[in-house]
Amino acid sequence: MGVRVGADVGGTFTKAVAIDSVTGELAGRAVVPTTHDHRDGVSAGVVDVVAKLVAEVGAEAIELVTHSTTQAVNALLEGDTVPVGVLGMARPPYLRKARNRTTISRAIAHEFLDLSGGFDAGVARRALARLASAGAQAVCVAEAFAPDDSACEDAVAVLAAELGLPVTTSSGLTGLYGLELRTVTAALNASILPIALRTAEVVEAGVAAAGLTCPVMVMRGDGGATDLAGFRAAPARTLYSGPAASVAGALRTLRIGDGVIVEVGGTSTNVAAITAGRPALSYVRVAGQATAVRALDVQVAGVAGGSMLRVRRRRIYGVGPRSAHIAGLTYSCFLAPERLAGARPETLAPRPGDPADYLALRLTDGSMVALTNTCAANALGLVPDGDYAAGHRRSATVALDIAGAAVRLSGSELARRMMQASTEALADLVTAVAAQHRLTQPTVIAVGGGASVLGRPLAGTLGLDCQIPPGAEVISSMGDALSLVRAERERTVSRPTPADVDALIAEVEAEALAAGASPTSLQVQVSQIGDRGAIRAVAVGALVLGSGVVPGRPPLSREAIIDVARAAGGSEQVDPVGRFWLSSHDGRVLLFDRFGDPTLDVRGEAILLNGSPDEPLEVTIGSVVSRHVRNVGPITVQPTTWVVQDGRIRELADPDAIAETVGGSAAAAVIVGRA
Repeated sequence: MGVRVGADVGGTFTKAVAIDSVTGELAGRAVVPTTHDHRDGVSAGVVDVVAKLVAEVGAEAIELVTHSTTQAVNALLEGDTVPVGVLGMARPPYLRKARNRTTISRAIAHEFLDLSGGFDAGVARRALARLASAGAQAVCVAEAFAPDDSACEDAVAVLAAELGLPVTTSSGLTGLYGLELRTVTAALNASILPIALRTAEVVEAGVAAAGLTCPVMVMRGDGGATDLAGFRAAPARTLYSGPAASVAGALRTLRIGDGVIVEVGGTSTNVAAITAGRPALSYVRVAGQATAVRALDVQVAGVAGGSMLRVRRRRIYGVGPRSAHIAGLTYSCFLAPERLAGARPETLAPRPGDPADYLALRLTDGSMVALTNTCAANALGLVPDGDYAAGHRRSATVALDIAGAAVRLSGSELARRMMQASTEALADLVTAVAAQHRLTQPTVIAVGGGASVLGRPLAGTLGLDCQIPPGAEVISSMGDALSLVRAERERTVSRPTPADVDALIAEVEAEALAAGASPTSLQVQVSQIGDRGAIRAVAVGALVLGSGVVPGRPPLSREAIIDVARAAGGSEQVDPVGRFWLSSHDGRVLLFDRFGDPTLDVRGEAILLNGSPDEPLEVTIGSVVSRHVRNVGPITVQPTTWVVQDGRIRELADPDAIAETVGGSAAAAVIVGRA
């Protein structure tokens, strides 16, 4: 048996699962407390939990380890970053603007090179030395228009490496124009390079010490995975990889159209949108500054399963944001009922500087236990027997009866009000996320250890359907284990030609293949970024394991795809196009990948190209495009066109480029309309 291991670092626990590479069944689980205070940070917990699974399933069975990490986010939140020096560069007539735009506040020191006379390695080396003397422990290199030619940035990176300075080039992370945007992004990445290098070393050494020789991958914030080399070079791409792993796990477990993922942990709850089966991504903002790094668009609330009750003047003040885990207390509902005999309510401050209005119970042995949302849900009978969050209902009832006396309420009324306060807070956030992404009737997908605690009550408050997938408490670890290799590149091109698109596709395919993706599994989608005058290419593929297995869900049969298309509002007529399936019905075109996941949903029509057409392709496309042109006053609005071939989807801004893009392909489809 070959298995894939996924490990996720949560705020409270680090959990791992082993999943059979062929059947997708769970083959093992392990959990350890998250090692926030360990000298190796949370990476130590990843090593520990993987070692537990090795003991359970055997080292010889494990073919891949993938983990999501909080190291990048923690480093930024806790200030565990290094001082960064910026080396800016430009040629006339952009010298003054470039100098200003590379002089960012995030940097400890700045140097600028005038490239009027060309690149001088000696001058660059001396500039790097001055940055190091000023205290820089990592370097960001940013040249005006480097996406068009990165030779000078790359040359400086080589010099920095020779000096022992970790370095990030602006064009290495993004191909977008916008010198300040690229500088901020590269400086952010450079500031966490040292901790990323330490993390990679700890995990790599720990996995090897456990007797494993398999590849080690790291989850990215956009829901894909990269190898350790990719993580070492661009740790910023792993921002929010934990929530991304949960969404990936939910999407691999359930078939979701429009939904809102609500991941209920012990300390906080993450909320993210799913639109037409795809997670919503956005550009990450750090300290109010935009970056060019895209990650899951996630919102966080300080209300979760372990959130503690707060009281002031004998009235309920709220629930959270501090949790029992932060306070170092046990949930009262997880104790035997007799332990609570003689307990009395008492307020406390969970951490120094916190308000002393968190209500807990002082037991007769002097210890204290918490009153949490999980306790309230158990007392009200909301948690099913056998659920991960199930405790002793009797204990929960006794604890809340004792606490209720402090606020002049019955225990059941206190539990009801705790749940009401928590679900209303989350309902506001879910409503805002749904409105932002124009979701009118999304399904609430509750995951995490507290899914049963707040998921269904939240959905009931909103009048929405709720789904809790199997293994909800380890869904993020499952998302890690089942993750696909992903590579993404963006490039500023006002009117991209087929050659521009092909060049960008080649870049992302090469990056995905370098990370270990199977060539036959690659799918590439190219889209236009209208507000930035740019194009984006995303490559996704499965990793080839040592056994030769390309893991993940098996491709669906035609019959199964028909069922998926019918459920999505398409027709029973489906046509294979490369590695995709196409369904057209009543002015709507649906495109699915081999697993039945939606990739396009277009109001328009499709042209299937199979052999010699009856008329020139330009004529056929011209007539279809003309039917979808809109005139808004004096403005003519052209439809969007997509070309589907093999494992690629190209979105083209210029319909005239379609014939050149298709070339002599015997099997392709052209889709014209509006998504």
